Amino acid sequence: MADVEWVENIKKIVIQAMEAGDPCDVIPGTVISETPMEIQISQKTILFHSQIIIPEQLKDHERIMNIPGTGEVTVTVKGVLKSGKKVLLLQKRGGQQYVVIGTW
Repeated sequence: MADVEWVENIKKIVIQAMEAGDPCDVIPGTVISETPMEIQISQKTILFHSQIIIPEQLKDHERIMNIPGTGEVTVTVKGVLKSGKKVLLLQKRGGQQYVVIGTW
């Protein structure tokens, strides 16, 4: 019985090593709607807001800045994900979640 468990453990380790070598896909897309966020990744495939993870730096967000002679001020940084914008996404292997990693 111990041999069977050992073989199964080796199989799991090999599968994990293969997945680690290619853990995600990089996919280009185009923003087609800002609110709610929708990104088209092929002629037939549109990602909806529940599938998309957007990092803070690509959304509207506030930052505290220290300006010499003025002191600390809070500024609003506008996001860049507008309709028509081209984006790069990472798709988790086998998953339905996509992370926006940048624009061009």
